[in-house]
Amino acid sequence: MKNTRVRMVEKEKKKYWFTEEKNKKIIVYSAAVLVILSWIPMALTKSLAYDQAYTLAMVRHSFSDIIRLCSMDVHSPLYYFIAKIFYHLFFNSISGLKFCSLFFMALYFYMLAVPFCKEFGCRMAFCMIVLSGSLGTFLTHNTEPRMYTMAIASFSALCLTAYKLQKKFKIKYAVIFFLLSVFCTYIHTYTMLATVLLYLIFAVYIFIKKEERKQRIVFFLINSAAVSLLYLPWLFSLLSQFGKKAEGLEGEYDVLFYIKDILYENFSSIMYPKNYQVIIWLAILLTAFIILVIKKGPYIYQSLAGLCIFVLVSFIGIFLSVKNSPCFMGRYVTCITPFILFGISSALDHLKKRVFVLIILLMGCMAGILVYRDRINYEFDKGIDKYLEFAGENFDEDDALLYVDIHTDALSVYLPEAYSFIYGHKDDFNPYENNEIFTDVSQFDKIKGDVYLICYDNKNPDWFLNCEYEKTYGFHYLYYDVSIYRVFDFK
Repeated sequence: MKNTRVRMVEKEKKKYWFTEEKNKKIIVYSAAVLVILSWIPMALTKSLAYDQAYTLAMVRHSFSDIIRLCSMDVHSPLYYFIAKIFYHLFFNSISGLKFCSLFFMALYFYMLAVPFCKEFGCRMAFCMIVLSGSLGTFLTHNTEPRMYTMAIASFSALCLTAYKLQKKFKIKYAVIFFLLSVFCTYIHTYTMLATVLLYLIFAVYIFIKKEERKQRIVFFLINSAAVSLLYLPWLFSLLSQFGKKAEGLEGEYDVLFYIKDILYENFSSIMYPKNYQVIIWLAILLTAFIILVIKKGPYIYQSLAGLCIFVLVSFIGIFLSVKNSPCFMGRYVTCITPFILFGISSALDHLKKRVFVLIILLMGCMAGILVYRDRINYEFDKGIDKYLEFAGENFDEDDALLYVDIHTDALSVYLPEAYSFIYGHKDDFNPYENNEIFTDVSQFDKIKGDVYLICYDNKNPDWFLNCEYEKTYGFHYLYYDVSIYRVFDFK
């Protein structure tokens, strides 16, 4: 009998520990820190795919050159400015760029653990943290030297500030909202588009709600005009960028291709896309939607507004790509994905049965663990070490390297001092240093040493060069199989 009472007391103590507000926050903080700590190893590697090597090439340029190059490409310059600062702070290392992305992910999780938790409660914050730490697109971009984590953190902060503003107008929130708006518009073209749609939704809300209407309208008009004015210098570049192809897209694609790309990019592993990972997340999303509709939760309108922004930005990108030129990829809407997680979390917040909440979170974690495993294998690929070892033993300072396309050209960032040629790249926005656009074999006349051609295994020099050649090395790097040929006796 005494043992029974002791067990009951212990059970009550455990229950009290998990329900006390202070201890709830400890759990939320611990979950956020654990996610970031588990991602740090990925920031310590030097593996770079083409898009990430492009970032490294960009930050080696001056700030003015970054603006010039970006104006001829498809991105805004703000990310590269900040990445350049991190690059130099970390002694010009690749890890500096990766920690830049991880820094913005850390800011995102801080926002979830502190201001979001204060606004929506510990349970919703915990669900958001677990789901965010498990989502394929976050696991893919968490340390990639690209602008997507900056977009995720900034647009999420903008939306949270908009929510606070619609509850109660405060000058502090208005200033933060303005600054974040300018920041978001300059991160990425589609983050700018998402910001515009958020403004439209915010405008509708202002006219519907009667409280403080005049004050809100005045703020909204002044704020919108100021943000538009500050974006004006980049507007002309933006108009030209919409007609340019997104990197990695060649040819024409139908609507179904882009829908699949959105699903894979957001819910699966980009390196090794899996259908079942997408199915798991779609099942979670459908379950959450049903719960929201049945329970009529207090955040259903915010969740639907976020889903509308996600769908509309995707629709605009797909429409422009199908009707004009392929200028959209699924990862461009990554900044809006937290809205989807918000809808799922708000649905879980209304489930009384904790076991159902746990099952759904475990489903997300299961998919996330598999993506995490793939990402670790991807990041710790030893191919680049083998290539650099071969290069150190075989390439002389008088030699030249010929890259056959922009993706193999990414390897040039590891050997910035080597003279190199690039075939099939437009010269106007080529960021790689010591690159000369290859058009004719007469360009090799000035090379005193050997010429090495670097290409994928499914190609060889015959397809565009009339010469003698011998294969000197081959290696696997990330998801590429690369061959190195010494080319000579040009015809």
